[in-house]
Amino acid sequence: MRFLIFVFTFFLSLNSFAKGLRIISLMPSYTEIIFALGMGANLVGISNYCDYPPATEKIEKVGDYLRPNLEKIYSLKPDIVFVSEWKDSVFLKNLEKLGIKTVQIKNEKSVEDIFRTIEIISFQIKKGEEGLNLIEKMRRKIKSFDENKGKKSLYIEIDRGQWTVGKESFINDIVSRAQGENIFADVTAGYFQVPWEMVVERNPDIVILFRESKSEFLKRPLAKKIKAAKNGKIITDIDIDCLSRPSPRVLDMIDVLRKKFYDKKD
Repeated sequence: MRFLIFVFTFFLSLNSFAKGLRIISLMPSYTEIIFALGMGANLVGISNYCDYPPATEKIEKVGDYLRPNLEKIYSLKPDIVFVSEWKDSVFLKNLEKLGIKTVQIKNEKSVEDIFRTIEIISFQIKKGEEGLNLIEKMRRKIKSFDENKGKKSLYIEIDRGQWTVGKESFINDIVSRAQGENIFADVTAGYFQVPWEMVVERNPDIVILFRESKSEFLKRPLAKKIKAAKNGKIITDIDIDCLSRPSPRVLDMIDVLRKKFYDKKD
């Protein structure tokens, strides 16, 4: 009986601590994860780019990843600040000098890395059980996507100037799980530029454009000759934030992409 009382008291104290926790997130994906863990109300500050879910509108903005406002962050009296890995950062050193707990998280390169981030954040904010449950729920959903339809080759252009993704970007893993094969998955890099001629040479079945319209794309030399143009698979209506943020919402994006890749009516 005493042991049960101790366990109950321990978890009660953890829950009380979590309720009073003051959190700042400097990455949109971390903010989404914190909301998914039921701790959105504890966010006292977020980055300028944190805009999901809609409840983020009411939370104090503290600058962006490259230009955070140290004075505003300090004034909010956070118990913990979540930031992406940032080596030799003067900002982080100043946070440490002010005695503010800072948790740096490595950049995600795969869906498994997203699980790792969820686990780190959840245990830091005393929501470890909720974090593990969320990860398990996500794993089950991924298994439901296992049907193998074959893989169509695709080119992903995240910005003008042929900025694309390689195998060290989690976006590459997302499209792979959606039964797509990134034509630059052989490049050991996250994000980089490629010559247009190389895109034409690799002749993708599908093109995903973040910034350009279909009509703009088709004005490029030989663009109408590639397979994606011939079979009507130049995709421009993607929720860019959903695909480019390593958050729980990427599972919804996998489902969306699978339908777009293989829907003959698209």
